[in-house]
Amino acid sequence: MRIKTGTFAMLIVLVAAGAAQAGEITFGGITVATVLSGDAILVDVTNVPGGVDYGLFGDSGGNRAFGFNVVAPDAFVTISDLTPGFSYAGGGDLGGGLGDFEFVINGPHSPNDATLPLHFRVTRVGGFATDDALYEVNAGGYLFGAHIKELDGGRGSYIGASVNSAGDLAPVPEPASLLLLGTGLAAAVARFRRSRDRQDG
Repeated sequence: MRIKTGTFAMLIVLVAAGAAQAGEITFGGITVATVLSGDAILVDVTNVPGGVDYGLFGDSGGNRAFGFNVVAPDAFVTISDLTPGFSYAGGGDLGGGLGDFEFVINGPHSPNDATLPLHFRVTRVGGFATDDALYEVNAGGYLFGAHIKELDGGRGSYIGASVNSAGDLAPVPEPASLLLLGTGLAAAVARFRRSRDRQDG
């Protein structure tokens, strides 16, 4: 009976560890990382380490810098905790032929003010079961879109993570999840050993 109890406890820990998920996709010199944290998805847009230094900025017709979608239901979604210099703009056409996104983040108008990293939090009524909720393509086939500027004097351009980029999407285990899993396994092994020692004695 004790062995069964230990195994059951280990299964509970495995399920709990699997609930905390993270993903990452790289395109056009920037990386988008998503982490499920409680009932929210945390998003960080950064430069690829060791690569060209890019920033995000808006175009001359607006201030649209980064776009993404949310797997339905996409109602009652809130965008918060934005990096200073950025703001939430609703949805619409990001520009550059990337098409409409359900959610668009505004950046600086001037490429001279382009900046990274960008951080924000996505929440919705009912929460999220996984960070995969942010990996939905728009009508143009793009998961994410961005308007970037090479900060060493290069020209700005629109870039998009298309469905063809999905191969770059890789689950990244969170340290907290690994710790939880390791603790659960250690407890299950200890319980099994105690039960075995009592039976032998």
